[in-house]
Amino acid sequence: MTLAVPVVGLALLSSGTGPVPRAVAVGLLLLAAWPGLVMLGLLVLRRWLTRGRAAAGSGAVIVLGTPVPDGEVGEELAARLRGGLAALAALPVPTAAAAALVLTGGRGGKGRPAEAVAMESWVRREDPTAPVVLEDRATTTEENLLLSTALLEQRGAAPPYAVVTSAYHAARTRLLVARHRLPLRVVGVVVPMEFAPGAYLRELLIVLKQWRRPHAAAALVILLSAVLAGLAVR
Repeated sequence: MTLAVPVVGLALLSSGTGPVPRAVAVGLLLLAAWPGLVMLGLLVLRRWLTRGRAAAGSGAVIVLGTPVPDGEVGEELAARLRGGLAALAALPVPTAAAAALVLTGGRGGKGRPAEAVAMESWVRREDPTAPVVLEDRATTTEENLLLSTALLEQRGAAPPYAVVTSAYHAARTRLLVARHRLPLRVVGVVVPMEFAPGAYLRELLIVLKQWRRPHAAAALVILLSAVLAGLAVR
């Protein structure tokens, strides 16, 4: 189906049967290019979120977990945790003294610790005095954000809160923050990656799926605009 869109568009464009078919062809080609435009938007947002200024003025820091299949923190998660400690250290002294470092992530079981527990062990080796708070129930990014925010609000921490995650994951995290109107500021950190294109493609596919209604609406607007433009020049 996806491949058929540009094929039909090119066929209509080359047929030269009139302004309306040609306008529809242009609309179909624009529609085929839509995922690329979405990816471009995600990359622009990613660059903005890795500037490192979002943590300023935050009342707490949240670090999003990643799977720990062997129970040990990997390179990517270690980079996130270093970013979290750096964000905590960058807070003003009065705020930092009362701030919490929330480590969020579940998926324990079968003798393996939850992500948050493995993260705590790593942080304790790096900074034994870090004000760690665990959130060990979340199994998705959305749950990470919602449960961590609720935990901090219950503790009386003053919003907004900084959320530290991998750079490639920052844009989707920011979209989820906006969807739920959470008092969070996303901080993206550059992490070691075995295959960066695969990670970014995965983020694009998830965004297209989780926000399919807005994308469907955009597709409808593109096609209707093309048809109206064709009719206007008849």
